[in-house]
Amino acid sequence: MRRKRHVRIQARFYVFLVLLALIALMLLLWVNQRNRLGTTAIVTQASLGSQYQGQIVIVRDETLYDAEGVTRVDYVAEEGSHLYKGGVICRVYSSGYNQTEINKLENYRSAIQQYHKEQVMQNYVDAQLDRLNSQIDALALEIRTLVQGQGVGSLNNLETQMTSALNSRQNYLRQKYPQDLTLSSLYQQESQQLKKIESWTTTYDAQEECIVSFYTDGYESTVNAETYEELTLSQVRSVLSGQQLETDVVSRGRTAVFRTVQPGIWYALLVSSERDWNPVLDQSYKMQLEGFDEPVDATVISFTRSGGDLLVRMEIDADVEPVLNLRTSRVVVGEFVDGVNVPVSALYVQSNMIGVVVSELGVDTFVPVTVISQNETTAFVRSIYAGSPLQPGKTVKLFN
Repeated sequence: MRRKRHVRIQARFYVFLVLLALIALMLLLWVNQRNRLGTTAIVTQASLGSQYQGQIVIVRDETLYDAEGVTRVDYVAEEGSHLYKGGVICRVYSSGYNQTEINKLENYRSAIQQYHKEQVMQNYVDAQLDRLNSQIDALALEIRTLVQGQGVGSLNNLETQMTSALNSRQNYLRQKYPQDLTLSSLYQQESQQLKKIESWTTTYDAQEECIVSFYTDGYESTVNAETYEELTLSQVRSVLSGQQLETDVVSRGRTAVFRTVQPGIWYALLVSSERDWNPVLDQSYKMQLEGFDEPVDATVISFTRSGGDLLVRMEIDADVEPVLNLRTSRVVVGEFVDGVNVPVSALYVQSNMIGVVVSELGVDTFVPVTVISQNETTAFVRSIYAGSPLQPGKTVKLFN
């Protein structure tokens, strides 16, 4: 009978089993730790909302200035320039004005100067008259400089000073040289000619701080900050199609010269066929004008629905200069909520609050959030607190 063989297990086998168990335990702990702490992800900017399309009529706080029998306009201010009260805008010459009348005035003044040199002042020095003449010459230079757009000040004030200076000189000469009929006649002719020219000339100054424009489209009197809330959907459609409103008829013989526009806010009359849009009073929307790079904030003032179309009156708190010479535009209006996108696995519950853990420079910060929407992979969230470190580009930790 064959003898059974006994196999002796050596001690190092048990050591191997212990080491294997330790390795397995460490691997399990590492997996659990990795699952708990997770990897990381980058926060991205996001927005959520609805978009509505339409057309707008642009409304500005502007005033139109027109004149009758205009034959010539001297533009002093530049198109689109900012003016303060008293700044000269332009000089308007009406029927009757021509260069011949200006030449007559210059001839009278030349004759007066020549007569003084040859007759009155040939052997006589009059310091008072010299002072009056110097004052008139200085005012004439200031007026000429201002009209050429090279100076600052009020042209109306200068013309008033000039008239006063001429009258002072004329009164002085009448008293000083009462017997000189020739000189008296020349001054009388100069005065009459000056009054004639002034009756044909109107200088326009800015009545308050404003932006000035010499381009008009005929809607300034009926589509402005004072009237836009009363305009109907039918009237707004007419403006969008380029038709003049019945009240836009300009008086015969009058010419639109310029308009002044108040800087700051402007308005929009938005026509939209979006049936699922229900505007909310005082709610702010993002409005993107066609051809513009950046949207503007537009607030609903009022709205009217007629048939299938919606007329929304909106106030835009933005610079009016980009739309200074624009009347209509296609737009997209959005009702957006700004927030950030994070992976769903970044959501973490701490102290019964849901949030994310932002990791920055080795420091982990728990940020409570409101989950606005989420799908299987991504959550759209907003931080509950202002100024939190949860910002686009930051790093958040992922969890199971």
